[in-house]
Parts: sequence; C-alpha cells; structure tokens
Amino acid sequence: MSRLEVLVTTMHQSDLEKYTQMNLQTDAVIANQCDTDDYICEVIGGNRVQMISTTSRGVSRNRNIAMAHASQNTEFVVFSDDDLVFDDGYEEKILSEFAKHPEADAIKFNLHDLSSTRKIAMKRIEHFEKATRRNMSSSGVWGVVIKRDILKKDNLHFHENFGPGTDNYCGEDTIFLMELLDKNVKFYRSPVEIAGIDQTESSWFTGHDDRFFTTAGMVLGTIYPRLSYLLIIRSAWKAYRRNDSGMSYSEILSSYYKGIKHVSRQK
Repeated sequence: MSRLEVLVTTMHQSDLEKYTQMNLQTDAVIANQCDTDDYICEVIGGNRVQMISTTSRGVSRNRNIAMAHASQNTEFVVFSDDDLVFDDGYEEKILSEFAKHPEADAIKFNLHDLSSTRKIAMKRIEHFEKATRRNMSSSGVWGVVIKRDILKKDNLHFHENFGPGTDNYCGEDTIFLMELLDKNVKFYRSPVEIAGIDQTESSWFTGHDDRFFTTAGMVLGTIYPRLSYLLIIRSAWKAYRRNDSGMSYSEILSSYYKGIKHVSRQK
C-alpha cells in the first residue's frame, strides 16, 4: 500500500479505465456519479484502486464520498478531477517536497498545460511559500495534497450546496481552501509540477452573467459573512472594468448583493 492516495471525481464510468488514462501510479479512490450504486476494488500494478459509484449528484458530494473512502493507512491524499494526467514519478515528487518541509500539513502543487489553445486560469506558483487568502482565492483544489489525519482531525469537507451539479454551480473549492486557512492548517504552495490539465472546456462556466455574479456573492457571503457587503463593491468594480459581461456596474453589484442576501436568509 502506498503512502499516497489520489481522490478522483468523475461521472458515468463503467470500469477502471480512468486509472490508466490519468497515468495514476499509486492507490486511488474514484468517486463516480452515474445511474447505479456499486463498489469495485481491484489491485492494479500493486496499487489498491477503489471505485464508488453512486446515483448522487454534485462535485462537492462526490469529493466528500472520495474522502470518506480514503484508506485509514494512507498518509497523504491528493485532490484530482478526471481530466488531470499525472506525471511519471509524481508520488516521489510529492513525498520529497513534504520531506523537505516537515512543517507542512498541506501543499498546493503546480499543474502544467495539456492544451495549446487555452492556458490554465490559475497563476503559476513561482516559489515555495505560505498559502494565504490572497494567493489561494482563485485556486482550485486540483493538485492540493493534504495529510489524511488533518482531514479527520479538523472535520474538513466540501460544502455540498456549492459546485457543479448544484444550483450554485461554482465556489466549492474556494470555500474549502478558505476553511483550511480558517482552521489554521499549515498550508503551503510549491512550484513543483505533478500533473497536467486541459482547461479547453469548462463543465460549468458559461460567462460572466447574472448567475455567475449571484453565485460569487453567495460564496463571499459564506466565507466572509461580516465583510462581504464591503468586498462586493471592489469585486463588482473589477468585474465591470474587465468589460466582458455586458452588464453595468450597478447590475453586477446588484447580482452580488442578491447572492449575499440569499446566504443570509439560509442562516
């Protein structure tokens, strides 16, 4: 059994072909949302591969299912979507970085482009540094590696009201990453690359429109319940200056405000 386990979220798989397609070389948990409930566990190349198939929907729900099935003996877990292709030797790269930085409970690693037509939206990590609200605010969880016992100790999970497959179709990664920081997890960023990703297509993004800004307001209201009304003034202005939504500043601000109010009513 390896010291590291990759947690993969995917949909409509009938077998373990994703394990090979993603060039996985360690233990893995594949959380598969489809039309049946099933469980498969096989040994591939000496590694334990589980696939938990459920009829549930929502990326956050799927990530929580994967975390719940992580082996009790695994030291580290890696968050991944099914469009990543891991580098040869990624386990050694990850374990080496944690060995160099024993103070770290979690590390966000770099990914590289697999597409020549669309660049990764996230900014590259240039040097080893502490993760902060500022440098993690627009980051996904792909390539985040965390000690499994930290997940259990701090009761970390993804907010199941956010993310693709829900009405609030994004923001689940940001909420989770901010929770890591809120709970004082020793979280760092590393320039080491461990996998490639192709972001040519998005499963949820359809443009900067009312729905997008309303959901963004809900995310801000969830993370910053006291500061969100101030933060949306700056966020709406930056979005307006980007000039790709066709909305006025007041319309963007109204959408943000609508999202915050929705969160407030749920509490």
